[in-house]
Amino acid sequence: MVGTFETTGLPIGCSNGIRDGDETDVDCGGSCDKRCGIGQGCGSDDDCESGQCGDDLTCNEPFDCADGEMNGDETDVDCGGSCPPCDDGQMCDEPGDCTSMLCHGGVCGPSCSDGEMNGDETDVDCGGSCSPCDDGQICSEDGDCQSQNCEGGVCVDPCSDGVMNGSETDVDCGGHDCDPCADGEDCLEDGDCESMICNPKGPICSAPACNDGVMNGDETDLDCGGPCVLTCEPGQGCIIGGDCVTQGCDGGICNDFLSVDVAPSCSDFAGFPVGLTATASGGSGMYTYAWTPNDGTLSAPGQAMTDANPASFQSYTVTVDDGFATAQDSVVVLDSSPFDLQNNCTLYNADFNVSLSGLPASITYDMMGTRACELGNNEFGLHLCETVSFQNTRLMGTLAVPDDPQDDNDWMGLVWGAQSNSSFYSLTWKQDPQSGDQFTPPLTCDPPGGIIVRRVDAPDFASLTANDFYCEPNTPNSTLLLGPADTTTEGWVEGESYTVTIDFTHIGSDITVTRDSDMVDIATFVVVDNTYTSGFFGSTTASQQGACAGPLFAECI
Repeated sequence: MVGTFETTGLPIGCSNGIRDGDETDVDCGGSCDKRCGIGQGCGSDDDCESGQCGDDLTCNEPFDCADGEMNGDETDVDCGGSCPPCDDGQMCDEPGDCTSMLCHGGVCGPSCSDGEMNGDETDVDCGGSCSPCDDGQICSEDGDCQSQNCEGGVCVDPCSDGVMNGSETDVDCGGHDCDPCADGEDCLEDGDCESMICNPKGPICSAPACNDGVMNGDETDLDCGGPCVLTCEPGQGCIIGGDCVTQGCDGGICNDFLSVDVAPSCSDFAGFPVGLTATASGGSGMYTYAWTPNDGTLSAPGQAMTDANPASFQSYTVTVDDGFATAQDSVVVLDSSPFDLQNNCTLYNADFNVSLSGLPASITYDMMGTRACELGNNEFGLHLCETVSFQNTRLMGTLAVPDDPQDDNDWMGLVWGAQSNSSFYSLTWKQDPQSGDQFTPPLTCDPPGGIIVRRVDAPDFASLTANDFYCEPNTPNSTLLLGPADTTTEGWVEGESYTVTIDFTHIGSDITVTRDSDMVDIATFVVVDNTYTSGFFGSTTASQQGACAGPLFAECI
């Protein structure tokens, strides 16, 4: 019967106005001869008159492979799919989408990592538009090679081809790319040579020398060490100690010069042994120690560490020896008791002719020899305690004129940092100002009242004059450091005693003058001069009867 179909699903007719059989729409598609129109159902492109069955199983308008749009099954604009194949660089889904029949990563054309020689590659995955090829691979031109050298169709290292080419200054050496040339080979600049010396006479590479201003050859640093006679300075390179002037090489660097430090630099002694330690550094690193004086007061005079047990004030010096050089440092062991001025200090007399008597200083001692007093109105006297050289130490001395029968008004004072009896710091204190014409011979100034501080440095003791101590202008033997305007213009007072405290350090001296009766500070000032950083302690008097100095003490700061 027309318009019916069997239960098999096969059509009886494709013009019955009913969708039956395998038709994709009414009387079209499937096994019917008639193709479906735009908008009708479809199962494949073959079901559609347009040949375009969309993803929604509806026949679409036909597309044009030259419409400038990516549509249909095109993989790129107007190419791929059912359109003509795409050129290299355009998108693809499979090799058939590409003219080159090469589709890598969705793009037509060869790949520089596909393990095949294709495209414009000159060898597998290199050359052409890919990365340059290694030595030994095929090339067409220099740009195909990492070495930028294509010879006979093969990439070749220009520094090993047996030909002088490129920037080479000699065969396979020199220039910007190859290793430096050996001695005797041609060069243009120092960098072309292993020796770093391009002799302009040639020019050729010259052998290293120990005076060529270049670190080369077996030198361990610039023109020193190794085969050179000149050894290297501290901080320069080395391999062994013999490369260094200090004979010590540590971690490839020449050691510092030999030195030694003693700790403590000052130690207070109160009748019990004092531990001293010497620490050496630099030099060869192999040290021996020797302490002096080796007078029985040291427990281990040949060791870095020793105990000192002196009877009173004592300076000890340690000498360290590294087999090539020596170095020294000193320590002062201070007794808490006052100086024995009578037995351990020296009185030096000078003929200044400033007093009426013209007699040399005449000293009497009391307080068990710890105080020294001038008996008369006599010449200059320097009391210098030369058994101990002090540094970074607090020095204290008492000055007083307890009784002045002549009612005089002249000088008393202290010295410190003394290198000798003609080189030291001097503090002098005068009671009242006075005309220089009253002295014989006359002074070159009118000496002021108050305190003057000077640095004395004369050729010898005999060269000293009163002007070197008591006048404010500089003299050939003495430099004014502080005048009364900087210290005090107040003079000492008969019957009063004063404690002068000097903190003597390597950067200068801080000084305080205290009146003992009421502990009032008469003066406080700083001496910034550090010409003398260590030295002896002592006192001075001149033209002042009854002037007393002492007791004198020292303690560690």
